[in-house]
Amino acid sequence: MLAPGVLAQTGRTVEVRASEFAFEPNQLRVEQDETITLKLVNAGSLSHNIHLAGADIRTETIQGGGSDTITFTAGTDGIVSFFCNVPGHKQAGMEGEIVIER
Repeated sequence: MLAPGVLAQTGRTVEVRASEFAFEPNQLRVEQDETITLKLVNAGSLSHNIHLAGADIRTETIQGGGSDTITFTAGTDGIVSFFCNVPGHKQAGMEGEIVIER
């Protein structure tokens, strides 16, 4: 449902802020075939990252005050989950979803 984006492609940038233990926003809406750059900003004091479920697309694990980006192209319509894979963070509520619409 997602494919790594080509950096030369244009698209919009969406900022997601990570804190203890949540993402804001925790739901993103994108168009089918839209190329998105997702910018993770760590507004917390613990290390965080974003992994997109079912795809080998993820940010680096970043420290508080840092940021990282990933670029991907939304595929077919549906829902793709994302989460922080630092041990215990997903279980503490650090998860969300990307809704891909036609």
